[in-house]
Amino acid sequence: MAARNELDASAPPGRMQRFASLVLTNDRDQRRAITMVLTTTALYSVCLALLSFGVLYDVFPIGNISILALLLTLSGPVFYFIIRSGLNLRFSEPKLAFPQALVAQSMVAFAYAVCGPIHSATIVFLAVVTVYGMFDMSMRRVRLVLLYTLTVMGLVMAWKVRTDPQVYQGPLELMYFAMMATSLTAISMLSMLVSKMRKRLRSQKDELARALERIQVAATHDELTGLDNRRHMITLLGEHITRRARGGPGFAVALADIDFFKNVNDTHGHRVGDEALMTFAHVARATLRSTDIVARWGGEEFLLLLPETNPPGDPHTAIERLRGGLAAASASAHVPDLRIAFSTGLTRYIDGEPIDDMIERADRALYAAKDAGRNRTVAA
Repeated sequence: MAARNELDASAPPGRMQRFASLVLTNDRDQRRAITMVLTTTALYSVCLALLSFGVLYDVFPIGNISILALLLTLSGPVFYFIIRSGLNLRFSEPKLAFPQALVAQSMVAFAYAVCGPIHSATIVFLAVVTVYGMFDMSMRRVRLVLLYTLTVMGLVMAWKVRTDPQVYQGPLELMYFAMMATSLTAISMLSMLVSKMRKRLRSQKDELARALERIQVAATHDELTGLDNRRHMITLLGEHITRRARGGPGFAVALADIDFFKNVNDTHGHRVGDEALMTFAHVARATLRSTDIVARWGGEEFLLLLPETNPPGDPHTAIERLRGGLAAASASAHVPDLRIAFSTGLTRYIDGEPIDDMIERADRALYAAKDAGRNRTVAA
């Protein structure tokens, strides 16, 4: 069963997936915008069906209704083409919620003017459009849509009362406008609250992401030097061992210890000692290869992970380059003449051995380097 699931997971996408990618694209934001357009288009289709029903039963004449039907038919495909082609990405609001809302409210106003005896039923669509826009528009644009809707609907109502008073009766139109203005204002206020909540949630999400990143850095890096810490280096060593077992390159490790570091602390204080540790880290980053990894192993000890290159290089070269960089660098801004050196125990990873055995071998080589006079590398 597990094997079958793996085959299913690795199988090429089916027809439905390819069709969805063709229609909606694979971009998450674009897909969401297109989904909203298609949903609106479905709503327009329902409206077209209702208009057709009204024309069929002579509820209203076909003349102006045909213009409205044409607008409903074209609106969805036009916005779909703009978003699917990527033209929307040129605008500050790629989802185009604001222009879609203006177009939709304009068509509702037009429907109100041409639907005669059932014109009041179209008011509900004003609320639907406002609710749709509340999830993708800023508070400012919600207010603009509300102002535009009330203005256009007010003008349409006043015009129809004057030109068709038998169907659009003044007192009733005034009541419709009052109810419409009240309900749309309430929905817009709710929309603004939702917008504030979304903005607050987005801010909290970003803050949480930053906090998580800081926690991850703190969990994997040494606070003083910024280098990988011991725990993370062990993880990295395990990854390199796994890669080696799969036929990847070998690697060497070097355990480095700053010579006479205790004397630095006792003579100049821990502040200078911390600067010396940071100097080691800075010079190591500057002189070693980008593929080499340096970790603070503990106290004044550092572990260097030196992957093999193709063609193979000598890890002694990287260590001596680091040694030369430290000899030329001041270890502390407070003691400009202070220089630091280090002793190193170097060993290569032996296929199949545990990490602890490799580290122990490097540690023995490190003590041999100290016994031999320090400031040197001993290989094991």
